[in-house]
Amino acid sequence: MSKFNVSHLKEVTVALNTPFQEDGSVDLGATKAVAQYFLEKGIRSLYVCGSTGEGFLLDTTERQQVVEAVMEAVGGRMHVIVHVGCPSTRHSVLLAKHAYEVGAQATSAVPSVYYRLGDESVYRHWTEITQAADLPFFIYNIPQLTGFNLSMPLFEKMLANDRVAGVKCSSEPAHDILRFKQAGGEGFLVFNGPDEQYLAGRMMGADAGIGGTYGAMPEIYLKLEELIRRKEYEKAQTVQGLLTPLIYRLCSFASLYGAVKAILALEGCPIGKPRLPFLPVDEKDPKLVELYGDIRRTIEEIKEW
Repeated sequence: MSKFNVSHLKEVTVALNTPFQEDGSVDLGATKAVAQYFLEKGIRSLYVCGSTGEGFLLDTTERQQVVEAVMEAVGGRMHVIVHVGCPSTRHSVLLAKHAYEVGAQATSAVPSVYYRLGDESVYRHWTEITQAADLPFFIYNIPQLTGFNLSMPLFEKMLANDRVAGVKCSSEPAHDILRFKQAGGEGFLVFNGPDEQYLAGRMMGADAGIGGTYGAMPEIYLKLEELIRRKEYEKAQTVQGLLTPLIYRLCSFASLYGAVKAILALEGCPIGKPRLPFLPVDEKDPKLVELYGDIRRTIEEIKEW
């Protein structure tokens, strides 16, 4: 059982895109600006350097710089969860120590990627990360990208670690959320990962959500969460019905991350293009402009609900 009270992290948590300059280097000024942008939108929690943040395309120093920029911009006003997962346990440990030193609220990590590892290897990888920083740690289960699906025996073994405070469950079956929540207990946080099933995940026991499409339309996710908390489930279902086609359309572009960055540019918060091999999306693309218009109309439609 975790020694940490993490109830303050039951938030709509934006998976933060990492901004880049035209030469491909990390844009720390834009990093501060986009963190401030989400604060002004009403978001109170960020997940930094994860999949959406192109974390695996950044070197260790760049990841530290991004975290420092976010903390400088919104530290003390937003909760910051730092994804520290790397192929190497050694580098993950370095990032976890750094997150603690700069004042982040929690760390998180996928299992070591590329190599197809067994439960014991992943157990030792995650355990070393938790030992590096006295912070809440959130397991990140995303088997469709890592090739590793968190088993219940490994999950139960990790629960004995008092720094393990929750799991970001991005596996596709919604019932995984139910299983993890039941095993973890009341104080254990489960974050819904698949954005297109936010409502379903919350109904299956997720306490909150972390997602990569939140950045393109944070107001919709905030309204959806508000309706769930008010137990207005019919309205929540309507909002999810409006939201999911927008997600599919975002995913239809050359890259999701490029599309979200283009939407942010249209919002007046330019953060550059994604880093190769992810492809850019032109904010002047008629399909993108049309999608942006539909997102804004949806926000207006549900604003007073």
